[in-house]
Amino acid sequence: MIGILYVFHGSQKNEKNQAARVFIQQLQERIPTTILQKTAFLENHSDTIAGTAKKMIESGVEKIIVVPVLLFAAKHALVDIPAELEPVKKAYPTVQFFQTETFGSKKGSRAVLLERFKKVSDEYQEDRLTGFLVAHGTKQTEEPQQTLVEIASEIERQVGYPVTAVSLKGQENYLEIIGEQLDQKRKPVIVPFFLFDGHLITVMKSKLAEAFPITSFIITPTLEFDSRILTDLEGIVKEALSCIQ
Repeated sequence: MIGILYVFHGSQKNEKNQAARVFIQQLQERIPTTILQKTAFLENHSDTIAGTAKKMIESGVEKIIVVPVLLFAAKHALVDIPAELEPVKKAYPTVQFFQTETFGSKKGSRAVLLERFKKVSDEYQEDRLTGFLVAHGTKQTEEPQQTLVEIASEIERQVGYPVTAVSLKGQENYLEIIGEQLDQKRKPVIVPFFLFDGHLITVMKSKLAEAFPITSFIITPTLEFDSRILTDLEGIVKEALSCIQ
């Protein structure tokens, strides 16, 4: 039997974890019912990766496709998820594990982000704007930042005003980057490249207010579990299934 294990980061707010489950249930409906599908969380939830994987194996699963419901392949996807699964692999050496790519660079996310910037353009037609595409970021690998820069450049070409890629946890201080790009003649627009509005967004808003007390930022919603992301995830899952069946 084949199983699919969807892995979320996990939020301190239970309603966000519940929203994640509801979101992934829509994807589960697009996958054949012969495949066992479960959801687990890296943090802040009792449904751990290892515990959920063991239950799947005990139910007869022999191959597990691990789907990181994460934007980029940073520490969580490259280090934390494999580390959580290592004891399970040792306990069940005959079970095969396959981890898929992340979804942040796919068409669905790009479409939502572009839509966020364009909506601000429509609402502030009389104003000049400068944009910031803000993601989590990582110091471990440069690939997420490179992808973020590529997406920001793509959006910039389509909206017609500057869009700078900024990472909250990247190599550089994001407040300094934003400060360097601020222009009194342009209204600053921030689009958070996050699956939902969580703790880091709250911290970011607080730090922005502290660092730039007289600047009024236009901050849009996050991806907010947009349905277009489901299409990207469905493609990732079905490609993985085609490789192991």
